[in-house]
Amino acid sequence: MAGENSSSKGFARVNSGPDLDRTMFFSDAVFAIAMTLLAVDIRVPQVPASELGAAVAAQLPEFGAYVLSFVVTAAYWLSHHRLFRLLKGFTGRLQQLNLVLLMFVALLGYATDMLAFYGDQQLGVVIYAAALGLIGTANTGLWIYCSRVGLFRDDVDPRLPAFAQVRAPVTPAVFLASIPIAILWSPQAATWSWLGIIVINALLHGLGRRRTSSA
Repeated sequence: MAGENSSSKGFARVNSGPDLDRTMFFSDAVFAIAMTLLAVDIRVPQVPASELGAAVAAQLPEFGAYVLSFVVTAAYWLSHHRLFRLLKGFTGRLQQLNLVLLMFVALLGYATDMLAFYGDQQLGVVIYAAALGLIGTANTGLWIYCSRVGLFRDDVDPRLPAFAQVRAPVTPAVFLASIPIAILWSPQAATWSWLGIIVINALLHGLGRRRTSSA
């Protein structure tokens, strides 16, 4: 019995603890590589000088997809960064959920190329929306899990994780909701629906500031 208790305690020490540095460094590296590759995938046109202007203009969809992916993924990274700065430790399940998030982040380049080259096609928009939606869903799952198992530091205002759990699902929800729009209406309608992210987040931001000032 004593041996079993010792073994379980040893297992717990391996799969949980206060040290978050390696998880954070690894996560930052995956985000950084994925976001950097977005620009690397945009190639300089190999055309005569007289055709350069037209060739660059033809790349505008690539630059548009790059900017959109970079901005959205930067927002996801900021949310991830804030989360881990508020934690007092890790668990094995937290690391597993984090790896799921990073798995989807690593697909960012593929999804961005789909939007850049097939943004006028139903399947291209669906794949992009699904990838960005899954990244956000995994990020939201991290916030919910940490709140449920009590991984936040004792000095963290409980209103902060609560508000984050309201705000974090907005972006993935809009992306995932745009999938049936692309299928039932058009890819263009789906991409326009992504503007809802800005509107909803602005409303939530204003509501959060109002509650903070009245508290």
